[in-house]
Amino acid sequence: MSATRLLVLGMVRSFGPAHGYQVRRELLSWGADKWANVKPGSIYHALRQLLKGGMLRSAGVEESGEGPERALFEVTAAGEEEFFRLLQEALSDAEAKPEYFGAAITFMTALPRARAVGLLRFRLEGLEAARRTAESLLEAEVMGYKPAHVFELFRSWVVAAEANVAFTRELIERLEGGAYSMAGEGGRSFGEPAAASQATGGVPGERRETG
Repeated sequence: MSATRLLVLGMVRSFGPAHGYQVRRELLSWGADKWANVKPGSIYHALRQLLKGGMLRSAGVEESGEGPERALFEVTAAGEEEFFRLLQEALSDAEAKPEYFGAAITFMTALPRARAVGLLRFRLEGLEAARRTAESLLEAEVMGYKPAHVFELFRSWVVAAEANVAFTRELIERLEGGAYSMAGEGGRSFGEPAAASQATGGVPGERRETG
């Protein structure tokens, strides 16, 4: 899992043809270098790797009054698939690292509301299971495991698990209550390319019910 890969794909997808400096400037303005450990060098490395892997393609150059021309990139069909794969994986995986889940939160509005809620419910199930495991370890420690101070380690796991469960439940409730503009609801939601606001198709890789 790569938070940088998801963030870079999401930014290029949102801007349309975009250059590396534009992606770098936007991500750093969000503080992504702190909460997602995204460094300027890793952004340009991700762009090169995504281009090499066929997730991005060259879209010409942009004149710059501050220096040399800047190479432009745009997302390919394969890049679109990869963006949604990473986004849905990060949003649903209870074991996703905080920076990866944070990247998914950033672009969750690129998903239809029902899809985002469904993925978060799957995440919630995993988080609740993790909380039960942490609670069982804490109970065992209370019953006399040594050394006694290890109790604090298990207690920290329970507190963290409870916080993750509470946050995810509240986010689901907010989305179900209509918070934020999501994909397919008219207008342009954050994370969608301009053309997508006119589209009615589903999410690449989304499972569909058959009757």
